[in-house]
Amino acid sequence: MKKIYIKILFLVFAFSVSGISVNADIGDMGFFGGISEGTNLPKTIEKYVPVKPLRTRTMQYKEIVFISGEPVEFEGTIKITKNDDIINNEANGNYTEKYQINAENTERKATLDRNIQFTTSFYYVHSDFKKQIVRDSKVDSWNEQIVIDNTTYNLNEDFSTFSLTGVEDLTPGVSYYNNSISYNAVFIASDDKKIEVKTEGSIYGYDQPWSKVEAGKLNMDIVGNEDEMQITLKPSLEAKKTMYYDKTSPFPISFEGTYNQRLERESSLKYNITTYHPQLTKSKLENSIMITTAKQIEKLPIPAGLDFLQSHWAKESIEKLYSLEIMTEIPNKSMTVEAMNRGEFIKLICLAMNMDTTKYKDDKSKDDRKIIFGDVLPNNPLYPYIMTAYDAKLIKGVGDVFNVSKPITREEAFSIYIRVIGLERIGKLGTVTPFKDDEKISSWARKSILAGYKLGIIQGNGNGFLEPRKWLSKVQAGTIINKLIDYLREGISQDYRLIQ
Repeated sequence: MKKIYIKILFLVFAFSVSGISVNADIGDMGFFGGISEGTNLPKTIEKYVPVKPLRTRTMQYKEIVFISGEPVEFEGTIKITKNDDIINNEANGNYTEKYQINAENTERKATLDRNIQFTTSFYYVHSDFKKQIVRDSKVDSWNEQIVIDNTTYNLNEDFSTFSLTGVEDLTPGVSYYNNSISYNAVFIASDDKKIEVKTEGSIYGYDQPWSKVEAGKLNMDIVGNEDEMQITLKPSLEAKKTMYYDKTSPFPISFEGTYNQRLERESSLKYNITTYHPQLTKSKLENSIMITTAKQIEKLPIPAGLDFLQSHWAKESIEKLYSLEIMTEIPNKSMTVEAMNRGEFIKLICLAMNMDTTKYKDDKSKDDRKIIFGDVLPNNPLYPYIMTAYDAKLIKGVGDVFNVSKPITREEAFSIYIRVIGLERIGKLGTVTPFKDDEKISSWARKSILAGYKLGIIQGNGNGFLEPRKWLSKVQAGTIINKLIDYLREGISQDYRLIQ
C-alpha cells in the first residue's frame, strides 16, 4: 500500500513548465522604443461568445525621436499585421509580420512614416518539463522617412540592419517571453549628411488571463550630428483586470449588488539622455510620456445562496469566485468544513487560468477518448479538467490512479498553484522556509512553497505555522485561489514595473 501511495504523489507533483496553447501577443509596442495603447485582455463573455482573433490591429502610438539632436514627440498609430496561425498548428515554420507607424508633431511640422516587414521563423522545444517557442526574425523590407522642421531623413535600407530574436516559455498558466533587439538604421538627411541610429536592448513580458505586461530597455546611440547622443529608453505597457463591488439602487430590487470587472490599460515611456548636451534643458534630457486608455466595464453574474457566509472571514473571496464562475458547486453551509478533493481543486485551477477544456467536452464517443488515470474515466464530470491539466503537463502519468476524490492538503495545493504560473525557480532546493513547522514540509513541495513565500502569496496560518499536511476545506481552497488571482492581477505586474 505504501508503494502505491508514493507512486500517486509522483503522478500529481511531477510538474512541467509548459502547457498553454495560445502564445503571447509580442510586439504590441513595436521594436523602436515607442509605446502603444495595446489590446485589452479578453472579457468574461468571450468564453461564451468567442471573438475571432484579429490578424490586423491598429492602435494609438507615441514615440520620441532624437535624430535631429533633441527629443521630438510624435503621436499617431501603429498597425500590426501577423499571419501567425501556423504557430498553433505546426512544430516549426515561418510567418510574416508587418509594422506600420504613422505619426506626427504638428508644432514642429514633423512626420514619421515607418513600414517594416519580417519573416519570422520559429520552432518548439519540448520535453517532460518544458515547452518553449524560439523565434528569429529576418527583415524583408524596411522603409522609413522622418521629417522635422525643414529637414527630411530617409532610411538607406541597403546599409541598415535589424536583428530580432526571442524565446517564449509556455508554463501551464502564464506565457513569459524575452526578445533581444539590435539594429543599425542609416539615414541620409536632405543636406546629404549621414546619420546612424544604433540601438540594442530587450523587450520582455508575460501574458495570462488577469494581466499582461510588455516592457523593455533599449540603449540608443545617434552618430552623425556634431555631438554623439546616447539615450536609454524604457517603454512599458500594462493591461489588467480589476474587480469591485457595485451596490444596487433603488432598495426594492431582487439583488443587493453586483461585482464588476474593470479592464484597464496604461503605457509609459521613460527616456534619459546620458551624454553632455548643454543646449538641452533638464526636462529635455530626461522625461516621460504616457498613453492612458478609457476603462471598459463588464457586469458579472450575481452570486446567490451564499447567505451562510454573511459573517465568515472568507465571504468576499468566495463571492468573487462565484461571480467569476470559477466556483460552480451549488453553495451549501457544509463547504466551510467539507474537504476540497484533488480533482475539484484541479478544476478550480483550470477555470481560474482559463485553460481550454473544450477538447474533452465534444460529442465524440467516450470510447474514443484516452484514459490516463484509472479513476478518471470519460464519464467522470472532472475528466475534461484532469485531462486538460495532463495535456498542459501540470500532472502526468500513465495507467495509474489520480486519487481524484482524496482531500487535498495545503502543501499539495500550494505546490500546484505556484507551479501552474511557472515560478518554482524562485524557491531554492535545500533551503529552510521561515515557517515554524518547516520540518513537516515534504521535500517535493519545499521549493514551490518557498517561492510562494517570496512572492507573498503563501503566508501560513497567521501564527507562523504552514500546517502543510492539513487538508483544505472548500472555502479555504477558494480563498487561496482568490489570493493567486489577486497576485496575477497586481503583484506580478508590480514586480515587472520595479525592473523599470
